[in-house]
Amino acid sequence: MVWSALSSVYGAAEWIEQGDSLDRQFKSAEALAAYQKAAAQRPDDAVLQRKIAKQYVEMVLDAPSRAEKQRLAQLGYETAQKAMVLAPRDPAARVTLAIAAGRLALFSEPRKRLELSRVVRSESAEAVRLNPRYALGWHVLGQWHYTIANLNLFLRAMAEAIYGTMPPASNEEAIRCLQKAVELEPGNALFHTELGRAYLDAGRKDDARRELQKAVSLPRRSRDDMDAQSRAKESLRELSLK
Repeated sequence: MVWSALSSVYGAAEWIEQGDSLDRQFKSAEALAAYQKAAAQRPDDAVLQRKIAKQYVEMVLDAPSRAEKQRLAQLGYETAQKAMVLAPRDPAARVTLAIAAGRLALFSEPRKRLELSRVVRSESAEAVRLNPRYALGWHVLGQWHYTIANLNLFLRAMAEAIYGTMPPASNEEAIRCLQKAVELEPGNALFHTELGRAYLDAGRKDDARRELQKAVSLPRRSRDDMDAQSRAKESLRELSLK
């Protein structure tokens, strides 16, 4: 009833401001509701569709069941697709679609997962082509390289069947892209975590420890930072045993 009453008073701009405030507080469900109110007035606003997709993707993290996680991830992917169609030259729209594809892949069967990985690669690569200083684009592209370079033999064979010739992917290129993301946005805990984990897998223990310690020391700026810092702490514990 409160939302209904407010909707008759608020315009789209006010709903977006409300959603942005809730997003900064990591209140994804409440932010989503506010953005949806704005979208009812601005259905073809690409930035707004991107913001909605982000909330769906983040809500996956707290969903109570695999089925609900998959449902939210699918909604995030479909909304991100709409945002990209509305603004194909917006690097943020491209990366949002890449992230949504990656999140949906976590809850998809192997063949679908690999098909979605093509979206992750193409959209993140296009984002950094459009804006070479877009840190999140470099991070997502680096994560794609890391994932594909470390596929098990079964998934690699399936990937070859889907891709034909596999797009080149390596841990070295993963580290290069992840380094670029950290260089462009040094205050991002997620970026430091994934670079540290890539260093750890490459046997670069001192570099890994530096990045992981930096990750846990930084303030949380997004919902994903919470999980990233947990991974960083686990990797630091792993390092301490070596």
